[in-house]
Amino acid sequence: MAPDTVVSLLSPLLENGLRHAKSRVWITARHQGDAIVVDVLDDGPGFDPAEVDQVFEAGVTGSGGYGLGLPVVRRIAASSGAEIRAIADGRGHVEVTLPIARTAT
Repeated sequence: MAPDTVVSLLSPLLENGLRHAKSRVWITARHQGDAIVVDVLDDGPGFDPAEVDQVFEAGVTGSGGYGLGLPVVRRIAASSGAEIRAIADGRGHVEVTLPIARTAT
């Protein structure tokens, strides 16, 4: 995956984290099978479990914004072979699964 695509995916997630965090935003990454899984987390209130599937729909917002950031991120993810999901675990938590680029042999 191109580095600029990764930046396009992660930048809005970090901005959301900064907007909703009480004091901390962090990123973790791990190798999982044929992918790299990146978690963007913050110590804010997180996602409502009843609404976790709707947060990627245009117009859905928890901060008085326009609700366009996460839908755009999902479209970028879908067009690049990545996956994204919001996790309701009591904090802000979005997981991005990036496919590992294969080199030709």
